[in-house]
Order: sequence, then structure tokens, then C-alpha cells
Amino acid sequence: MVKNIIVFLFFFCLLCLGLSIYRDYGVHWDEVFNRNFGNRWANYVETLAHTHSIHTPLPNFVQHDLIHGPAFEIFLASSAKLLRIHDSRDVLFMRHLSIFLLFYIGTVFFYLLGLHYFKNWKLALLGCAFLVLSPRIFADAFYNTVDIAFLVFFVISIYTLLIALDKKRVLSTLAHALCSAILVAIRIIGFLLPLITIIFFSLEILHNKHRRDKIIILKILTIYLLYLALFIITLNPFLWLDPLGNFMTLLIASKNFSFYRYDLYLGHFILVTKHPWHYVPVWLSVTTPLLYSTLFIIGFLNALYLFLQKNTPSQVIKRDTAIILCWLFLPLFFAHCRVYNGWRHVYFIYPAFLIFSLIGTRFLWQLINQTFNQKTKTLMHTGLIFLISLSFFDTASFMMRNHPYQNIYFNRLIGPNINEATKKFSLDYWGLSYRKALEYILKNDNAPLIPIFVLNSPGEYSIGILPPKDRTRFYFTPVKKSKYYLTDDMQHPYPYDNNEEYAATEYYSVKVDGMKILIVFKLK
Repeated sequence: MVKNIIVFLFFFCLLCLGLSIYRDYGVHWDEVFNRNFGNRWANYVETLAHTHSIHTPLPNFVQHDLIHGPAFEIFLASSAKLLRIHDSRDVLFMRHLSIFLLFYIGTVFFYLLGLHYFKNWKLALLGCAFLVLSPRIFADAFYNTVDIAFLVFFVISIYTLLIALDKKRVLSTLAHALCSAILVAIRIIGFLLPLITIIFFSLEILHNKHRRDKIIILKILTIYLLYLALFIITLNPFLWLDPLGNFMTLLIASKNFSFYRYDLYLGHFILVTKHPWHYVPVWLSVTTPLLYSTLFIIGFLNALYLFLQKNTPSQVIKRDTAIILCWLFLPLFFAHCRVYNGWRHVYFIYPAFLIFSLIGTRFLWQLINQTFNQKTKTLMHTGLIFLISLSFFDTASFMMRNHPYQNIYFNRLIGPNINEATKKFSLDYWGLSYRKALEYILKNDNAPLIPIFVLNSPGEYSIGILPPKDRTRFYFTPVKKSKYYLTDDMQHPYPYDNNEEYAATEYYSVKVDGMKILIVFKLK
């Protein structure tokens, strides 16, 4: 009874929190692109439904479209149409609410996954707390329709994989095939999940000594592959006209995809296709609460030790641990040269990272039980709970203090002061802070028309999230004709290279713990 109340209260409070703050976040670089992407394919599906002709011409697309499946974006675009939401502000709010609700569902499934793996509801719920109190993940859960959606369905797919391996029933296999297909229909790298599925079902066949059981498992795997193919084709309209040929186009596009952009990493601008091997580990280590990383190291070593032991109580535990290991490390091998803007493209490995953090927590708790007497044991357990609570308090304080810019979180590995991050890493690389700057100008400048210049596109996109009457007050002009200059480039923020002819004074800045992530200059 107590367990049910605590679990209910956690998820109820999370839902209430999300519903109360989803309108606070800004507009990022990809928001308009993703929305247009979804509209193109939703219109294509609608046209097919009306014409009943599979030969309807495909929408115009670019290479970038091919590595981002349209499944979730079609859902968002169709939802806006069904609800008759047309104004850009309302559409953006609907999108932000939808991705939060999906993240909420993912958190529930992460709880179920933890419960299945640990057989302990307290550890499972602690894992959900780790996930929610991960500032960058939490912030992205309100606007990142690609990486968060992919994270959620990876969690669900891993959970359904474990159930399918345990039960070996047609219904659980079909559920897993559907979730796997949704993954592929969101990002082509989702094929890692079917690969993991094939590997572990094949191992089940090899290790099983009974011929009848081998045949059953082989049938289950065959059903999975057949329905996986069917669901993938169904969920991706790009494949409808020529499933095999267009599927090969997707694979080639994914393999040859290149993005020529420079990223600030450890104080140097590096071409994103030339990132060193340590790019993701470093980004993850400086943007994740330190306690989680410490527990991860302990848990990873403990899991590896138990995995290599011959007398491990259960082969199922070994199998499930091996699946989590594949979840964590396989993507790093395949996605190495296609990661930029921090590590958002591999956010989907983070729940696996947290599972090892939970293993570390369990190991420390059991170590205390086995090592100390009752009095000392109680003291040590209290100390461990205090450390976790202190970490939660510190992280939650940052998140509340800097709302809605939790995505700029750095831990103490960055240096003695968070301003060290300005010199080493990209900050508001998605331009989410432009919204707040525009709102500040509207509030403090009474002019009916305000000429502005924004350094990057999100500054223009952010106009769409303002109330209709406020949008008409801004108009974009060349720098020399502007009244305000908005920039999120903290490496070279000053306009005109400090040319006195166009002197500028700092009018406003958006800050995270005192570190500037966007500056508004008033121009003379």
C-alpha cells in the first residue's frame, strides 16, 4: 500500500510539474525544420488517403530528412490538424506539451524496466528520480522531438525485448516488433535495437539444449522479423512506393551523411566529423550530476565482475546485463562521427548509464550490510541516503534557479566557476534564450515598431511563440539599421568588432548562474 502511494505521488507530481511549465521553453534551431518535415509527410499521407493512389509524388526532401524518420513528426502534424490548431504559438505549445507527455510515458516505462531488472521498486523509482533530475534531459523533454522521442522508445523497446525473451509468446513479440519499428521510423540508427534482438534470440537458440524449444524460439524470431519489416514500411511513408529501393536509399543516406559545422570542444573549434573518441564521454561527464557518474563507475565495475563470474545465481541476470551493455556501448561505435551539439544524438544511451548507477547504489547498500555491525550499518545507510538527497537538492536547486535553461547545466568538473564553460564548450547551441530576450525588449520598449538584428535563425523562429499582437512589433533589418542586436555567440559577442562608428551598449543578457548565454546590445 505504501509503495503504491509513493509511486503514484512521484508520477502525479511529475505530471503536474510538466503541465505547469511546458509553456516556458523557447524555440530551437530545428523546431521549424521538424515541423515543416512533419507537415510535408502528413500532407503526403492525407493526399494518398484522398486519391487512393500509391503513385502520388513524394514530397520534396533533403538528405537530412532521410536519417530522421517521420513517424513522430507526422503524429504531431496530424494532431495539430485534428485539433484545428493553426497559430504558430499554439502549435509550438502543443508540440512542447506532446513531447513532455511522451517523456512522461517513457519515465513510467523506465520504472517498469527497473522493476523488471532489479525486482526492487525502490531502486526502480530512484532510477526515475535520476532521470528526471538530469537537467539537460529534463529540459530537452519539452522541445526535443527527435532525441527525446528516440530515448523514450528505446527504453520501451528494451523493456519489451526483455519481456519477449522471458515469455517467448507471439503477443509480446508483436509488441516488441512494433516498438522496434517506431524506433527505426524516428531515426535510422534505431536498427541497433533489431540487431540486439537478433543477437540475443540467436544466443537463446544456441544455448538451448532441447530441439523443440529451439524451434519455438526460431519461430518467435521469424515472427518478429516479418512483423518488424511490415511495421517499418507502414510507419514510414517514404517506403510505401518502393519499400526495398527506398530502404536502400535510407541506408546509403545514413552512411554518407555529413554535416560541415564547427563545434566548440575543450576550448577548440573542431569540425563535427573530426571529433575525438572521447567527445561523448567528456560531454556526458561534465553535464551529468557527479553522483550519478560516480555510482556508474562503481556499478559498471560491479556488474562486469558479476558478469564474468561462473557462479552468478541467474543466467537471465547475465543476459539482461549484457543487453544493457550493448545498449550503452554499441551506439557509441555507430554514431561516433555523427554527434554534435553536445551529446544529444546519443541521449538514448543515458537510461542504460543510469541502470549501472543503480547497480552501483545497490552494491554500496549491500556492501554496508555485509561489512558493518547493526549500529554502524544504520549510520552508513543514513550517510548514503544523505549523499543522494544532497545531490538531488543541489541539482533541483540549479534547475529551479535557472528555469527554463536547465539545458546549460555543467557540473563541477567544468572548473571552479561555471563561467569556465564559456571558454570550453558550446552553450545555448539551440538558441532557446532568444525568446526571453525578445520578451524583455517588448516589455521595456514602447515603440510600436522595433527594428532588430538576430545573429542566428532561432532569433527569427522565436517570433512565432510570441502572442500575435507582439509579433507585428518586430521587424528584421540589416545590422546597421537595427535598434537591437541579439547574439548567442559568447566567443565574439560584440557587434561590429567594437567599431566606434556603430557604438553599442549592453542592454540585457540572459544568464545561467551568472554566466551569459545571450546578450542584447542597443545600437547607436
